[in-house]
Amino acid sequence: MPPQFWLWTGLGLAVFGVVYWWVSENALAKQKAEVMARQRAVSATLGPKILPFREAVESFVLDLAGPWSGDMVAPGTTLEELQRPNAVYLRVRQADVHDTKSIALAAQGSLLDGFTSCLFVREGEKDSPREGKRCNVSSDCSPGELCNEWNVCAAPSRPFNLRLAYRALRVLEPAWAEELHEAPTEIAVRARDQDLQSVTKVDVPVAIELLTAAKLFVAVVDEDPKDGLPPPGDAGTQESPMQRLQRLGHFARVGVYDLVGHKVLLKLRAESNAQVVFLNQARAATAEAVSAQARQANSCELALAVREALSPAPKEDAGGESPAGLGAAQP
Repeated sequence: MPPQFWLWTGLGLAVFGVVYWWVSENALAKQKAEVMARQRAVSATLGPKILPFREAVESFVLDLAGPWSGDMVAPGTTLEELQRPNAVYLRVRQADVHDTKSIALAAQGSLLDGFTSCLFVREGEKDSPREGKRCNVSSDCSPGELCNEWNVCAAPSRPFNLRLAYRALRVLEPAWAEELHEAPTEIAVRARDQDLQSVTKVDVPVAIELLTAAKLFVAVVDEDPKDGLPPPGDAGTQESPMQRLQRLGHFARVGVYDLVGHKVLLKLRAESNAQVVFLNQARAATAEAVSAQARQANSCELALAVREALSPAPKEDAGGESPAGLGAAQP
């Protein structure tokens, strides 16, 4: 072949490659723009309903995790008021709370636990949140159900785990938009679009319904032991730092915030260091089960401290009147 043939062939291939890249990049940019337009529409519609709630609870958690100002119980606060509301629950480690971003990240480890089981009255729910249809996203579930923290389809729990709300809120985050902008292919953009559709059709509406109906926000902030958090023990490396902390004796802070009246109802710092007593030598078979029992016992003891703080003080023996204030456990 003459040299001119190869020259023109190479030039033609180069031009074709440039044109193909330009067309592909424009198509990809258009696809991203369409998804971002849908994301902005969702943010404009849902943001005003969710973001004020988020700002209120995150501000309360930051205050609860900060310098301790002492226990307090607002006048008129009762145990019954706390036990039977539509409430939102969050449990985080104090060492993980630095700002709003760290709260959202720490919330990924928040689970309904022995504290909620021993404090709240939950009616009409199935016995185990781990039983049911397996799922990866809430769109795998039937209408009215969410894919819970155990990857099982279930009706939204009472109290509502704030972790599930953060899962719905993530599509409104700048990080989600950044991931979309950095998506290298149309397939990756399509995956982001499907994620947006799934969350906005299922997770976000349920979250809005529950958050707008919620009356109280209950937060537990666990303090590390004085000597720091020890390395993983017999339970193995599968145990998270939060799980190791909860099975050890330590202080924790409990806060209750009135979402309707926008005021603090309770702030309590108490120690949880329960001892598990086995009957008839019915001990757990594995180290993991023993660790889980210790976590549940400690969490339940913390809930009992809240119960005590909200229980009326006994009447005086000498015929005196009942004290006007409600007793609160001291640090």
